[in-house]
Amino acid sequence: MSDEPWPVLHVKSGPGGTLVSGASGSVRLPSDLTSPTEGWSPLPRVGPAGRDGQAAALDHLSPYRDFREMRGPTALAPAAVSRWHSLLTEAYELLRESDPAAHRMVSGTVRSVVPVEGAGPLRVVSASVPDAFGALTMSLPEDAQSLAATLVHESQHQLLTALDHLVPLLKPTEQATGPRYFAPWRADARPLRGLLFGAHAFAAVAAFWRGRRNVDGERADFEFAVHKWQVRSALAALRSAEGLTYAGNVVVQAMAELVGDWSQESVNKPAGDLAELCCRDQWASWRAAHLAVDAADADELARRWHTGRTAPRHLPPSRMVRSATAPQAGARTWLARLWVTRPDAFKHVWAAAETSGADILGITGASPADVALITGDTEGALAGYRAATPTPATCIGLGLTSPRVALLAERPELVLAVHAAMDRLDGRSPGPERLAVWLGTGLAGAARPSDTQ
Repeated sequence: MSDEPWPVLHVKSGPGGTLVSGASGSVRLPSDLTSPTEGWSPLPRVGPAGRDGQAAALDHLSPYRDFREMRGPTALAPAAVSRWHSLLTEAYELLRESDPAAHRMVSGTVRSVVPVEGAGPLRVVSASVPDAFGALTMSLPEDAQSLAATLVHESQHQLLTALDHLVPLLKPTEQATGPRYFAPWRADARPLRGLLFGAHAFAAVAAFWRGRRNVDGERADFEFAVHKWQVRSALAALRSAEGLTYAGNVVVQAMAELVGDWSQESVNKPAGDLAELCCRDQWASWRAAHLAVDAADADELARRWHTGRTAPRHLPPSRMVRSATAPQAGARTWLARLWVTRPDAFKHVWAAAETSGADILGITGASPADVALITGDTEGALAGYRAATPTPATCIGLGLTSPRVALLAERPELVLAVHAAMDRLDGRSPGPERLAVWLGTGLAGAARPSDTQ
């Protein structure tokens, strides 16, 4: 935030109206603050009226509108204002039809929308903070469904923040000293607060997409399946977390009951299979970034390979490490989301994937092998991943494509650690794929993917 002080304004009201004066002049406000006049630009109102009778303000002028820094006013074209208005109106109607409870929550919460730049129309950027209840920053989304899901997500954050102010959900020392967790919607390791608030928001998002399954078909099926898995994964850690207060545990129990009601709801192919693929990818990518195998264990496995011995029945455990940088958001999940949302646009990504560094609709780093995997071209995916330089992303791609080397997706950090140990010891690694096959021979007695220490 800038250290430059903003000018002091003086406000004087009288029979002639309200006069606002500052160092550079004065402005007389109109009696109707929604009408523009010389020196006064009202914020446009977009979408339907909320519970207070007013539509949300589209704030592109206020200096404190962005939670990250002070910002000067920015121009907003009439076409952009019109687009925001039409999308918000449609999104509120979608919520009214599909999720009346979410509609009541959103219409009673959102008071200000701050437009910001995003990675692309497919990847919406949004945020809200505890000290600005009712306001959220958001990039312009692809369609009303994406906007409705984002409104639900941010409103849930604000709802839980308000509750936390009244009844603390976490113990006071949790943020400073507590452990970090796998949060399926983030690439970094999250503190308990982030895990709790994220799970609470995505449970509501999953409920929204569940209500859209008869309308939006494969897209809603995919989103529901992914978010349901994300919340269930988070709940597995939240149930045993020691940093929650009694009230925090009540919130967790309520989420568990909600998700439990969905446990018997299957998702039709191919959306269900695609969602499962993306969930495995998210878990594997996080493991590769945040879990590690002790160097001594990796060296021993490397020596065992070179002496012609079989893999041990019990593979060494992994431990959590502090990563210097978090991995980028997975291209494969965004490709899958595009595949079920806009098949026409997916064709452009398909063509652009041949170009290194292609960036279509905010999807970066997509390879031809990734595109082949999402479209079900197993042979093309295998050929692409095998020809690529071994990286966590390409190795995990192999593990997702071929059951024969599933260990690359179950425990990528182990296979990559042994691969690095071989290069370090004598430079004679057979490659991650052959190592995964060899290590998998002892998998009957091996530690499963969740066995970490």
